[in-house]
This record gives sequence, structure tokens and C-alpha cells, in this order.
Amino acid sequence: MAPTKKGILERLNAGEIVIGDGGFVFALEKRGYVKAGPWTPEATVTHPEAVRQLHREFVRAGANIMQAFTFYASDDKLENRGQALKITGAQINEAACDLAREVANEGDALVAGGVSQTPSYLSCKSEPEVKAIFRKQLDVFVKKNVDFLIAEYFEHVEEAEWAVQVLKTSGKPVAASLCIGPEGDMHGVSPGECAVRLVKAGAQIVGVNCHFDPLTCVKTVKMMKEGVEKAGLKAHYMVQPLAYHTPDCNCQGFIDLPEFPFALEPRILTRWDMHQYAREAYNAGIRYIGGCCGYEPYHIRAVSEELAPERGFLPAASEKHGIWGAGLEMHTKPWVRARSRREYWENIRPASGHPKCPSLSTPESWGVTKGHSDLLQHKEATSTQEMRHVLEKQKKGILERLNAGEIVIGDGGFVFALEKRGYVKAGPWTPEAAAEHPEAVRQLHREFLRAGANVMQTFTFYASDDKLENRGNKLALTGAQINEAACDLAREVASEGDALVAGGVSQTPSYLSCKSDKEVKAIFKKQLDVFTKKNVDFLIAEVEIKLLRKQNTSICWIDVDDRDLTESFVLQYFEHVEEAVWAVEVLKESGKPVAASLCIGPDGDMHGNSPGDCAAKLVKAGAQIVGVNCHFDPLTCVKTVKMMKEGVEKAGLKAHYMVQPLAYHTPDCNCQGFIDLPEFPFALEPRILTRWDMHQYAREAYNAGIRYIGGCCGYEPYHIRAVSEELAPERGFLPAASEKHGMWGAGLEMHTKPWVRARARRDYWEKLKPASGRPLCPSMSAPDSWGVTRGHADLMQQKEATTKDQLKQLFDRSKTH
Repeated sequence: MAPTKKGILERLNAGEIVIGDGGFVFALEKRGYVKAGPWTPEATVTHPEAVRQLHREFVRAGANIMQAFTFYASDDKLENRGQALKITGAQINEAACDLAREVANEGDALVAGGVSQTPSYLSCKSEPEVKAIFRKQLDVFVKKNVDFLIAEYFEHVEEAEWAVQVLKTSGKPVAASLCIGPEGDMHGVSPGECAVRLVKAGAQIVGVNCHFDPLTCVKTVKMMKEGVEKAGLKAHYMVQPLAYHTPDCNCQGFIDLPEFPFALEPRILTRWDMHQYAREAYNAGIRYIGGCCGYEPYHIRAVSEELAPERGFLPAASEKHGIWGAGLEMHTKPWVRARSRREYWENIRPASGHPKCPSLSTPESWGVTKGHSDLLQHKEATSTQEMRHVLEKQKKGILERLNAGEIVIGDGGFVFALEKRGYVKAGPWTPEAAAEHPEAVRQLHREFLRAGANVMQTFTFYASDDKLENRGNKLALTGAQINEAACDLAREVASEGDALVAGGVSQTPSYLSCKSDKEVKAIFKKQLDVFTKKNVDFLIAEVEIKLLRKQNTSICWIDVDDRDLTESFVLQYFEHVEEAVWAVEVLKESGKPVAASLCIGPDGDMHGNSPGDCAAKLVKAGAQIVGVNCHFDPLTCVKTVKMMKEGVEKAGLKAHYMVQPLAYHTPDCNCQGFIDLPEFPFALEPRILTRWDMHQYAREAYNAGIRYIGGCCGYEPYHIRAVSEELAPERGFLPAASEKHGMWGAGLEMHTKPWVRARARRDYWEKLKPASGRPLCPSMSAPDSWGVTRGHADLMQQKEATTKDQLKQLFDRSKTH
């Protein structure tokens, strides 16, 4: 029998640190399971596997509270403004409790049941009517025997008091959290007075969540603490802020910002901001420390790592994260290895890559609150127009689709996405998660499929044996084991829809170390043997091509006859066209279609080969598909593919074209791409493209004649969904994930706040220039330019870990660049 866990109050009374989880509604909206506008949690019933996986990621990141995903799960909210669900609040709440308990039992975590503010209160319904809504949720929480209760996300302390009064009748511990800042609640009640009223109502834990950035929230909790102590009361304190910079917010918080909710990317906090937040909260006497909207697992991991000395242990996810960037010691590039130190990341001021956008915004201030007509509840939809198109067709091969002029949408960037979720280590970037944590890889495949991707690329990036043992990367798994597991996962998910499976190989440390073509080809052959055994549909060779001048990314594909249309290969992420040609020569022996993708820009590769010449060489080597991926932003990559297309046509050849760029703005990159940026890889958040940038990218790529359009590092499911939605008229259908996304923000028509409903239009989002919320940071950076390429001593393969002396040399050199 498992030992009895200590309760929340027992832990806090003993002075222990309790780490909460992150923001489910925003995380699951980006993954395609929650609709922005209503923000309701029916995914607990409709897609329990997605909710369960996110819980697991937060537990792995160090959270020891699993808050049931019951935000806005009251019956009045579920039927507000045209929200027509066939699922009751009770069903959602029960499913949420079961999922939270299941994952909590996998570790030392507690389960919290939560209630939040209601449309009924904003519509001026009576105290008994509002309390009856809380009572219905409480009945489920008591039935499911949650460990404690949270009343969270209340803008008015009066409604929070009513919630506390209902919850305390259960006899369970009660926490109460308001979404207020230093100015107090929407009726002008100060933070200190709010806290006093909540404690007197029966709350043992008080604090704030959402609406403001971490340091603002910590400041607010300090004010609450002062108020409670002044009143001669006692309480524990909690804080679960936003993961966005909000120095320009007014009293309503981030909801008033013009970027809310679809263009907040430049404001996302880095993992290093989280270290500062965790320390500030701890020093303020707060012991329940978590996150709300915008928090991803890597943010919670950073909180856990900062407080590891006090807690006495690191979270499980730290096995895939070097503290203060220590994992970068295993990176191939010397200038990136030089960033593996605390001093670097603590002092960086990350650029946004948005030179035409402001650092601060002017919040909208409509001045409406409880009782205003714009906030009143009504069941009818704001707009009755709703469409969804479904296409059913027999699965065709990659070349058959492209030869027919169909659009093929690739998936996104697995290494960056899974690093943030706690399953990939930055530095080596190797894909052992396919064997170690198949459930995480499977879930990400499903999210991209649901977003509209119809290629499931096997998670085999850097899965060659020489890479798996480079620079102290000691894995118990072989390349064959990882490649086989990756193929099985991709096939499993591809079979759930109209998707193909692509097996991928990428550049090798052996080539950079000047090994012979036979030695390098032997490495590719080992991966090919697995792909052939697993019968992938096609192959990709992604080639990272180092440039002496400015470079960019994209991919192109060639027309061939109809032989063997159901199977092919892709070469991807190669910096040198020579190595890519070797890869193509190996892969074409399989008889499957082959695509080759270079990570280059308009200036060509490091040996001076232009994009057009690179493409022609790859086609002549046997690639039916050639192009670029990674290293540069979408429009730069599209420009590069156009040049490849011109080169292929000039040589009298034919090709299909594809592009899989970064999801980061890179106008300030040099020839090496984003790897040279000082923010790479741990402070790129301000550069993340919005979903609206993706609409522009998809249209530009399509107009350029590119028909295989996907993404690489930084791409999350919502980015791919945006590509799919932009090209829905040409494809004839919307992706499944669009059921949780209104085109051009149409879902905001169901939002409670009128000024947010006013943003439910294309004109608003197309013209918005999102601010970063970082007034002291630049819009552009000065890239590192070390000028090393194949054969340089700093790029040579070595099995041993990078030594302290080698690192010191790199640190010293970095100061002169």
C-alpha cells in the first residue's frame, strides 16, 4: 500500500515549497484542444489523452499540485454566448478530477479542484444563485475526493468570498486566488483588504493568479501579506502569474493589451525570467509558487530548478536540461558551447526581431465591470454563422499528391517543442525520447495531425550513431532502437488520418570531422536500413549548409513518373551540399522518393554554391524533392526556394518545391542563421511568430509555387493550424483543430469582455504590430560570427565530454567576437 501523502496545509505548515502547474487553457489552445473566446475545458471529456499528457509534463517539470482542468466549467459559462456543448459541467468536472488524480498518483502530487468567476455574477444574479453554481462543482469535487480546493481567477473579491464560503463547507483546505494587481479588484478594494476578507471567509491560502507578470504578482501578494498581518490574521500565500511581460498593463491586466490573445508571443518570458521570479517569490515568503496562462512545462521546470537547493531535489525533466545551459557543452558549434554559463543568460537582453514593432502598447480601457450590458450573460451566439468542411479521400503517395498539384502540409519542430516539454536536451538535441517517452512523441504527432499536417516525419533528427556519442552524450540506446521506435510512432499516428510517414536523416559530426564519403555514407545506410524495414512512405535528407554570407531556409520537390508513388525518403538539415549529395546517393538506392532539404539562405552554402546550383546538384544526384529547412524565418526561406526553383528550371530539370522554416523572426541573422543569434537557444521567445505571421507565410509560399509547406524549429501545433487554415480554400477543408479556433479570431465573439469581442475580425489582427513588453531590450541583435566550418578544430567530433579547459577557451574567445 502506497504511503499516505502529506496534505497541502501539512506541507505549507512545515515550510515546504509547493510548486503549482502551468496554464492549461493557453497551452491546450495552442495544441488544438481549447477554443479561445469561451476558454472552456471540455477537452477533459473529448480529448483526455491531451489533458493527461500535459499533466504529466508538469509533474515531470517538478509540479506537485495537479489542478483539475475545471477552469470555467460552470454550467452558466458552458452555455454563454452561443457555446453549444452537449457535455455538462458535471461530466467535465468529473473527467478532470479523474485525469488529475491518475497523474498525481504517479508521483508525490496532490489534486486540487477549482472554481472560477461566473457570467452569472457579472450579470448581477443574486448571491444564492451564484453560490448554487459553485455548489454544483463542489459536489463533484467531494465525490472525487480531491485533496484541496481553489477559488481562482476572480476579478471581484465579493464573488471570491461567496466561493470560499461554499467551498469551506466541504471541510477541505481552501485556497483563494484573485486576478488582480497592486491597484486591487475591479471595485477598488485594495490587495490587503481583499486578502483579509478572503481569510475571514475561510481561506487558509490566499494570493493572485493570471492577468499580470510574475514580479507584479509577487508585489501584489506582498501587499496582501501586509494586509493580513496588519489585521492580526494568519495565512499561507500563493502566486501563479502570467508567463508574459506586462509592464504596460492597466488594472484589468493583459486582457486589455491589444495583443491579447493571439499576438502575445513577443512577450513570453524566458526560462531565465522564471529563475528570477521563483527567487523573488521565495524571498517574499511565498511558498506556493506556480504559473497560469502562458506557462509551459519548461517554465515550471525553471522554477523547480531555481528552488532545487531548498527543495532538496531536481525535477525529472532536468535530466534533459543542463542547469544554466550546461547542456550546450555538447553542442556542435563552438560559439554555442561558449554560452553554457549562467553569466551569459542572466545578462542577455533578448531582441524581438520585430524592428517595426513597439516595445510597449497602449491598453484598451472600456471601463466596464459587473452589471454593464456588455458583460451580461446570454445563451444565444454572437453570430450564427459557422462552417466546417470535411474531406474524405483515399490515401495517396507523396509524389502522386504533388504531381496532382495538391498542397502537402508538413509538421512542426519536434526538438524545440519537446525540449520545452521536458523530453529533449538542448545541446545534443538527440531524439531518444522516441524510445524513452513514446507517449510524449505520440501526443505531439497527434497535435500536428489534428492541426492539418498530412506528413508525419519520424523523430529521427540527429539519430545517427556518431551524433549519439558525440561530446559526452552517453545514451544506453542505439541509433537503430531510436529510429525504429520513431518509425512506429509516426506510422501509428499517420494511420489515424490521411497522413504519410517520412523517414529523415540529417548532417553528421563525421562529415564535419572530414571523414571520407564511404564512412559518412555508411552512417546514412544504417538509418536507411531501418526506414526500409519499417516501410516509411518517403525519405527526407535535411542538410544544414554553413554559409560565408547571409543564408536562409526552404525545400523543393521534383516531378517524376508514377513509379512507387506510395513510398519515399527525405534528407534534411544539411549545411553542406556535398554531404547532402552523399545522403541522396544512399537513400535513392531504396527506390523510394527522396527529398533533400538544406538549411541555407539566399547566399548559398559555405563553399559558395548558390541556392540554384545546390538544388540542381541534389536533383542530379537523384532527389525528387529539394529545398530548405530551419535556420531562417519563413519569408527568407520562401525567397531561397524561389532561387532554387530558378536554378532547377535553368538546368532543364523539374522539381516540386517545399519549405520548412523557423517560427522565429530572423531579419538580423548572418550566414549561419539563428544559431549565431545571441538569444539561441534559450532566449528566443520575443522572436516567436504569431499565428497571423503564419497566414502570410503560407500564402507567400503557395504563390511562389511551393506545394509542400511545413515548419521546423519553434513551430507549435497552432502555427501549423494557421498554415492549414490559410490554405483551406485551396485544400477544400479545415483541419480538425479548427473546431477549437475561430478563423481570424471569430471565437472571440464568445468572450466575456466586450473590447476583446471587438477584436474578432481579420482587419484587427492583420494590422497589429505586437509589442514585446521589454522596454530595455533591442529589436535587433548582433550575431556571433566565428567563421568556422568543416574541418575546423572546434567542429571535430569527439566522444569525450567538452572539458573545462576547452570551455574556458571558448568563453575567452566569445568575449572577442
